[in-house]
Amino acid sequence: MSTTIPGYAGKVLRVDLTSGRCTAESLDEATLRSYIGGSGLGARFLYDEVPAGTDWSDPQNRISLATGPLAGTQVPGSGTFSVVTRGAMTNGATATQANGFFGAYMRSAGFDGILIHGKASKLVYLHVHDDTAEIKDAAHLAGKDTTETEALLKGDLESPGQRVSVFSIGPAGERLVKFAALVGDKGHVAAHNGIGAVLGSKKLKAIAVERG
Repeated sequence: MSTTIPGYAGKVLRVDLTSGRCTAESLDEATLRSYIGGSGLGARFLYDEVPAGTDWSDPQNRISLATGPLAGTQVPGSGTFSVVTRGAMTNGATATQANGFFGAYMRSAGFDGILIHGKASKLVYLHVHDDTAEIKDAAHLAGKDTTETEALLKGDLESPGQRVSVFSIGPAGERLVKFAALVGDKGHVAAHNGIGAVLGSKKLKAIAVERG
């Protein structure tokens, strides 16, 4: 059951890239009141689910993209989201944020966050829309920079305007360069601690979130 706390959708999207499964998981009121916002939720998942000593490139490593209770409101900056993972540069916990439309669109698509683990067998991207998600082939995006990737995915999804928010990695992330970033919405960047390399290690090229 979804939470009744104002400002929250009450669920996260779990993505297992190894099995190719995407499932919605409810968040209880106690969790949302204790771990407020994207960094709080991400830290909780990282602490609970990633064993000590796990390497940043291990499929067991989680990467969380989540937002807070103001997402999608008229408050300035309400499209911001936070990324939490074990980062490539330090192999330790990290949290970094980016602006743009992603946080607001994720909330309108029905989720407070996206929690990713595992490793795909080939390069893929994630399409989130209307309370669901699909893992799709990204072979045509291999080697593309983030500007090209965003344009191509908006073309694939028939959304030339701002109906879809796309964040992706470029060639550096694909090659596991340890300072690679996650870039989207025409230049917004989540840059700290090599989270682009973490996504590259999971063979996840991009995440496209369609406004609900």
